[in-house]
Amino acid sequence: MVAKAGVTKRRVSNVTPASASNVPSMSLMEDLFGDEFPEAFATSSGYAARSSKRVTDLPAELLAMICEHLSNLDIKRLRLAGKHLAKNVGLRIDRIYISPNRANLDCLQRILDHPRYRNDVGEIVWDDAQLEEYPTLDSFRHAIGIDEVKTTIDIENRLDEAIRGHEDDSPEYRALERDDFFSSNGQLTEVGKGILLRYDDQFSRDIIARSTTVMSIEQSYNLYQRLYQEEQEIMEQQLDVAALHRAIAGFPKMKRITLTSEVWRPWKLYPLYDTPFYRSLPPGFRKPSVWPWLGFRQQATSVQAAHRDEVMSTRNIERLSIEFRGYSIIVSTLLAIPNPKIEEIIIDAGNEYTGISHQLFASPNSDFEATVRMFQLVPLKGLQLVINPYCSDSNPDSLFASGLLKRALAEAQFLEHFDFNPHWLPRTYRHETLDLSFGPNEVLPEATIKRLTTFALRNVSVKENDLEDLLKEMENVEHVTLDNIHLKNSAFLHHQPDPSWVQLFHRLQSYYAASPMVSHPRFAWIEPTYYGRNYFVDEEIGDFLYRGAECPFENGLQRPLKEGVGWFVDERDKGFKVRRLVGVEGW
Repeated sequence: MVAKAGVTKRRVSNVTPASASNVPSMSLMEDLFGDEFPEAFATSSGYAARSSKRVTDLPAELLAMICEHLSNLDIKRLRLAGKHLAKNVGLRIDRIYISPNRANLDCLQRILDHPRYRNDVGEIVWDDAQLEEYPTLDSFRHAIGIDEVKTTIDIENRLDEAIRGHEDDSPEYRALERDDFFSSNGQLTEVGKGILLRYDDQFSRDIIARSTTVMSIEQSYNLYQRLYQEEQEIMEQQLDVAALHRAIAGFPKMKRITLTSEVWRPWKLYPLYDTPFYRSLPPGFRKPSVWPWLGFRQQATSVQAAHRDEVMSTRNIERLSIEFRGYSIIVSTLLAIPNPKIEEIIIDAGNEYTGISHQLFASPNSDFEATVRMFQLVPLKGLQLVINPYCSDSNPDSLFASGLLKRALAEAQFLEHFDFNPHWLPRTYRHETLDLSFGPNEVLPEATIKRLTTFALRNVSVKENDLEDLLKEMENVEHVTLDNIHLKNSAFLHHQPDPSWVQLFHRLQSYYAASPMVSHPRFAWIEPTYYGRNYFVDEEIGDFLYRGAECPFENGLQRPLKEGVGWFVDERDKGFKVRRLVGVEGW
């Protein structure tokens, strides 16, 4: 039924003015389900009549089944269709958001007080991207300008494309210049909107909708100052910390905590997470991006760059710096709650060059000791660990050599799912490659290796034989993700062939064929290409390893994936997935 309706389950929805009224119609529901459930669309006389059939006549059980496959946004739209649906279609509230602002904290408390919805929440998302101070209007205006450069370039490219399509037969198009498209304050003019209207795509609709409601810099600055002051007061009083404690203790089904830096990035027209804070803002509000966890920052000032260098290069720290406040709070809160039931901790940095500071595992410190105690007390089954490695190569007690990470993981005796991203191999040219290699035995305890059922390794160099040995030791692993992995030869061995994905997977093919008692995992292999696009291959690897198909790789490290194999995906747009084509560059 759901497949017939063409419904796809979306975890995060972007709310736009253009789509706010997109509510499923009664006629649509009738067309989809009328033949199979005629009684739901029958008249008072008992005979089906298409003109009088109503979606409100669908049985409650059927409505519940339909809603299981709808996004939260679509459920809200359905509830707006009428009082009956508002009463009989329940919201799906499976996560709550915590950050130092009133909107998120007030919403959390309302859900905690609700007798039904409090039993549905299974995840806390802690937004660690606090607002930055802008003491003057000019400093605020400058930050907004930096954020909007990328969007402006995208709009200009779309407008240029439109002009090129008409300039041969229209002198009016040839005369158009940038000033015709953008006003003095950088907003889209009516001419620009008119040209974008020719495109029936989501990007153009979103740009026009945003331009229609955009606030002035001055209005946005006044509101921003109030929000910043509110945030400072909440953090000073630790109201967000108290909210986290109430949430962990008060939601019966709470199993996951996500610590994220990715709520609002400048390259997204709408935030990745649809938080109550975002929904409370007036349409068109312009908020400068923040750059959490001392990660890479576009056009950083000299003061910002110097502060990052000073903090991240400090050795033998006593505790993590204030920029990593969220991690310290989450760990200390879990230690303060008797018998916490949290099973999964996710550090969500997207695919950005940031994460928790490498200093956490470089030398003993209070946050490391708290992490060890947390692993001992909390029954973690899943951990996604993302590291900010900036300045780690200047520290001889590196993340791996110190042995502290391995010591901590040894205490997580229930860990089955581990996603590890130390960020030592950059995804783009903007970041420096660190001369460090991933040594499995320096990070993963033997018991952990044998226990894992899913494993992901991202953005590292690793010796080919080390990776092969690790995969063979994972007796119970069911899924392996290898994301931006650079194969290296073993040190001090001469006259050995170049490392090769072809040879590695051929040896794994032979191993799995001869080892029927060990798990035969599914593999996902990812390689960055350019501008945030990646090659992605999964099914073809399984077909080769276990079903005798052709190997998807070829010799050579520059382009190890064969043409036409796998997918072309976007690491910032989960909905973009296109089959690679033979003979098409970049695809």
